Amino acid sequence: MNFTLYKDNKFVMQRKHFYPLRVLLLKALGMKSVFEISTKEVIKEAKKNNYRIEVER
Repeated sequence: MNFTLYKDNKFVMQRKHFYPLRVLLLKALGMKSVFEISTKEVIKEAKKNNYRIEVER
């Protein structure tokens, strides 16, 4: 699987696993801990800030 991250329809990064994208989003959104915040909350907050994730299988 390939995960691709876009911000405002501009390419940011592409990885084979979701974890690196999650860590980048946590840092970009200013969230504190990697382990205390659920993935659903990260994705929800990313959508509010014009981030988009595409998944290729």
